[in-house]
Amino acid sequence: MMADLQALLEQLTQYDSANDHDGLRKVREQIVAEHPESDESVEALYKIGLDMLFRQRQLDDAVETFGIAAKRKHPYWSLAARTSQGICLYHQGKKQKSIFELRKVGITETPSEHSVTALAFMETIFLNEGNLDEVERVRLQRLKQLSELIEQTKAAGDKSSLGQYLWKYSVALMDCGELEEANRALTQAKDLGPEILGAKLFRAVVDALT
Repeated sequence: MMADLQALLEQLTQYDSANDHDGLRKVREQIVAEHPESDESVEALYKIGLDMLFRQRQLDDAVETFGIAAKRKHPYWSLAARTSQGICLYHQGKKQKSIFELRKVGITETPSEHSVTALAFMETIFLNEGNLDEVERVRLQRLKQLSELIEQTKAAGDKSSLGQYLWKYSVALMDCGELEEANRALTQAKDLGPEILGAKLFRAVVDALT
């Protein structure tokens, strides 16, 4: 008998609270098998891929699973999956395919946490290759997107995301040598305080300012 989706989601919450990774994997596989058309199945596929990658150390299987989730076109989880797929492809030695998948996420008119992550990894690839023209082009695109995300999160009052984006923006600015503007972003992040940023990020922001 097919299990009710809500009941499966409640099981996920229980296993998550118990830090039971095997239980989480089993329920997610059940969601994918029994409710394949649901949004929850896309999230489940993505997190199964993460389990394969980080816990099982099954890189090839993770890439395949991320690819399935990426094709589902969920507005959040498919982007997360494609970004992870692109990063994994690079670690498989498939550089051009990696860049191809990362571009699908990073080059967009609607920036997101996934698009700036994809751009950051593309920047790293080009930096490792010594392709400084592409490094600069991608970095400028990432700065543009981060600037837009900062304004969006300010307007929405989402201080937690704002702090994350201000930090990423300041790091990208420092990479460009724009220290004065980077310090302005860092100061804005610092003013949010450790309660919003979390102790670790707050310390990183303070250290970058000194």
